[in-house]
Formats: sequence, C-alpha cells, structure tokens
Amino acid sequence: MTGSGSTPPATPAFTGEMESGTAPVSGAAITVYAAGNAGVGTGATNLLGSQSVTTDSSGKFSVPAFQCPSSTAQVYLVGRGGATSSSGSENTALAMTAALGDCGSLSNSTTVVMNEVTTAAATWALAQFIGPDEAIGASATNGTGLRNAFLTVGNLVDNSKGAAPGPTLPASAKLETAKLNTLADVLWSCDQAGQGTACQALFSAASEGSVTPTDTLEAALNIVRNPGTNMAGVFALLSQGPYQPALTAAPHDWTLSSTFGNCASGCGGLNLPGSLAIDSKGNVWVANYFGGAASEFSSTGAPASAGGYAATGLSESFGIAVDAQDSVWITNENGSSTEGSTGSGSVTHLSSAGEDISGPGYTGGGLYFPIAVAATSGGNIWVADYANSAATLLTSDGSAVSGASGYAPSALPFTTAVAADANGNGWFAYQGGVAMVTPAGAVTAFSCCAVPAGIALDQSGNVWVADYDASDLVKLSSAGAVMGQAAGGGVNTPVGIAVDGSGNLWSANYRANTLSEINGATLAALSPAAGYGLDAQLYGPFGEGIDASGNLWVTNAYGNTLTELIGVAAPVKTPVLGLPAQP
Repeated sequence: MTGSGSTPPATPAFTGEMESGTAPVSGAAITVYAAGNAGVGTGATNLLGSQSVTTDSSGKFSVPAFQCPSSTAQVYLVGRGGATSSSGSENTALAMTAALGDCGSLSNSTTVVMNEVTTAAATWALAQFIGPDEAIGASATNGTGLRNAFLTVGNLVDNSKGAAPGPTLPASAKLETAKLNTLADVLWSCDQAGQGTACQALFSAASEGSVTPTDTLEAALNIVRNPGTNMAGVFALLSQGPYQPALTAAPHDWTLSSTFGNCASGCGGLNLPGSLAIDSKGNVWVANYFGGAASEFSSTGAPASAGGYAATGLSESFGIAVDAQDSVWITNENGSSTEGSTGSGSVTHLSSAGEDISGPGYTGGGLYFPIAVAATSGGNIWVADYANSAATLLTSDGSAVSGASGYAPSALPFTTAVAADANGNGWFAYQGGVAMVTPAGAVTAFSCCAVPAGIALDQSGNVWVADYDASDLVKLSSAGAVMGQAAGGGVNTPVGIAVDGSGNLWSANYRANTLSEINGATLAALSPAAGYGLDAQLYGPFGEGIDASGNLWVTNAYGNTLTELIGVAAPVKTPVLGLPAQP
C-alpha cells in the first residue's frame, strides 16, 4: 500500500462521466480517494485536497493531476448529489462509486463511466473494506487482500464503459451478470426519482435493523452485506431499468458468484476437484481426484497453468494444504477407493511455482489411503490416513515423525479430516468422534458425531465438525466437550467447512448444492433456510476456503468447476496455519 522510499508518482489528469442509466448526472461532486491502511473502512485520503471537481450538464468531469501515495495505492472515485436529466431536480440521496485500483495504472488516457453498475460491482467486491461513512480501508497488514478485492472489480465491471462483466473475467468464467445488473437497476430507480418515493422505498427495503440508509451507496452496501434478507422486497423495486440482462424473478439471495473452469480443456485442469487451499498471495490451489495434476487459480480466477501442474505421484488426490512458504501438500490415495485397498498412498509436495519437490511422493510415517492434510505454523504436516485409521506426521522435508505405522493405528476409525491448532497438535475427525494428537503421538479422543466429513478450529480453539450423516455442525470446546449443534440455515450433508475472520462458520452442503453460514458464538443460522448459493448453481460443493479479501471459494466436485462468492465473508489470513486469524 505504501512506497519503498522513492518519490511517489504524479498522476496525469483523467476524465470521466457520471451517468444514471443513459442519463447524465449534472452538478455532482466528484472526489478521488486513496484507500486507507489504518484499519477496515478508515484512513481514506482525498487525493484532490481542496480542489473541487463537479460534473457538467453532460455529466462529464475532468480530474486534475494529483500525487499518488504510491504506485500500488488503491484509488476509487465517489460521486455525490447532482441531478439526472430525466428528473431535473437535485437528489442528495444519489451516491455512486467506481473502484479504479492501482494509482500507478492511471494515465491521461484513462476514462471512467461511473454509474449504478460500477457502484454495485465495487460494493460487492469491497464489502469487507467499506466503513460506516462509506470510506474504504484495510489493516496495515492486509494490503494484499485489499488489492485483490480491487482486482476482482475488474472481473465484474468495465469501468471505461460502466457495463458488466469486466475485462479481466476469464473467457470461460460464468458471472451472475443479471443479478449485478438487477441491483444496479434497483439503485437506478432511486437515482432517477429526484429523492422521491422510490428512494424512500429503497431505503426501507435496505434497512439493517434500526439503521436506515440515507443514500444509494449505503443502500447497496446494506443489501450486499445482508444477502439472505428481504430478497423479494428489494426485487419488487425493480422497474424496467436500463441495465440488461436483469433477473426476471427474485433471487434466492443477494450473494454474487463467479464460477471458473467451465470448459473441456485449458481451464486449469479441474477434474473431480476435492479440497482447496489458499496461499499468501490469494491464489487458490485445488486437489483433483482424476487427471494427475493439481490446479492453481489467481485471486481473480485465472488458471496459472492450462492443464494444472502434473507431478509423478499425483493420483486420486483429495486433501490439500499450503504451508508458510506457500508450498503445497497433496494427499494421494494411489489405489482403489474401497476400504481395505492394498495401495499405500503418498503425499506430494509442490513448490509455490508448481514444481514437483517430492518425486513419486512421500510414503513414510504410516501413510495408508491418506485423505486429508493440514500444515502447522511450525512447518510440520499432519495427514489423515483413512484406511489405516491413524495419523501421520511429516516434517517440512517429508521425513516421517510418526513411525512406520503412524500414530494410533486402528484407533481412529476411518479418519476423514484434520486441522492443526496453535500448539501444532493435529485434530482428527473419524467415525464417531474426534481426537487430538500431539507431535509426540499422545492421543486424546472424544465422542461426538456420526460420520464427520470436515473439521475446523475457530479463533478460540473450539473445534467444529461437519457431521455428514446427521446433517449438522457440531461445536466442541478445546477440551472436547460438546457445546452444541447447528442444523439451520440450510445445513445439509456438510463436507467442507471454514471459519471466517469474525468466527462464523461456513459449510459446503454436498447433496443440497448450497452453502450455509452459522454464527460461531450463538450457533444461530445466518444464512436463509435453503442456504446460500442456489443462484450459483453449485454442483457437489466439496472443498471450501476464505481468502484475505473476504471471498468464499468452493469446489464443485461434479461440475469440475471452482465457484467464488464475492466479498461474502470476513477476511482470513492465508494460508491458514493453526487457528484462523484476521489478516
């Protein structure tokens, strides 16, 4: 976010136009901001100082030259007030924004069309970084998450045209463009009204508790941040707006998704994708059961390799983890998927660039049908051995710590998932319960569940288990005491689970093709009764992860795709090593 000591670059003047649909907005005040780095929603800087910029009768404006704080400072525009040519009257409730990204990318050839589409796109992508006064900022340690969120805007909207989708959206990707346009059309109904009854209806529909929005940008933010609330009420405000295509019926929720990998070849090598993991740059890594390759996607969904990264030992891969060096660890069944398989299995180690480090794979430490893996903050790697009903511990070079048979062979019936805690212990889910295994091999087991398929720890060290057969999420204390179950919010055959930066739990509901959000403290459902993501057309959602921008990523096992729910969760520091943390 800041420079390295060199003189910050001066940015040439650039031009733009503020429009409501096809109608110019005249007399609006335009401000250029650099996003802050002193905390979420704080520290934004007006880069024009005392200079004022106002749109003319055609909605056009010219931004004078200004000084960039740094070439990578994230810049955005805000336009407030003004009158549309259709209403002819001042609308103080009108507020729009356009997220431009790196300050150093701006030039005198830059042109911006700021309208309701740029506003909706920026609101979704930057929802986790917008403060109560609509300022944008991140913590000093999350410049990567903020910049990636601005990059995501480029997938959603072309700021030079004010139209969706954006120029960086991969060609094969599927964006919910109609939903984005629908929200833009709803905002348009107020912007055109000159602050009449249409604005009052919008602000009422977008109210959050006792807080009622006072402008269209705040209304958009409330809708995006409460995606399971008042879907029909907001949709009812839609008139025949200018942005098409638009929805013809109310959405199941107001989450916005992009789905990647929708092609036969050249889209990253997704082939029955299983678990996923996210590195420190926001890249998403995926284990594939078929194809002998691991997939990597950028923070905006671009595949790093057309066919994925092949490695000698990759075969029938389910589990994946990223360590502190951004290198990748993947489990390989290497044999029949039936119980009692004679294949021993292995673990593959790839560099952050996808280079094969482990050759045929690591096979020591009791590995037998390994199905899940977790990296610790100290550099060790825990592996869940399904067929051996045991735990394996490897060092960062693949050497076995856990002996020839692994820890607790046959004592952890059909281990299915593993997570590491702050002390480097491994927490394993197995049929009927969970167990904590220390690096020295001491095992403490707890009964809790029927057939758990996923496990995660929260910021307090509590343990969450996705109980597939019971279709609920079980919360245990760090001492193993059951603290309750969560079954609402659409939880149904959960597999992948993840904890966000606020301590809320997200589950991937395999058979229901949905996602659920649960309040981590109260166990109350935050997602609607049917869950989130029905509009995204998930297909066998399996692996799950949350990045430092607040995007929720999920693999679709049967769709051979990767779906991103944009800005829906509290950001998490990645890779997750031990307990999840805010970035």
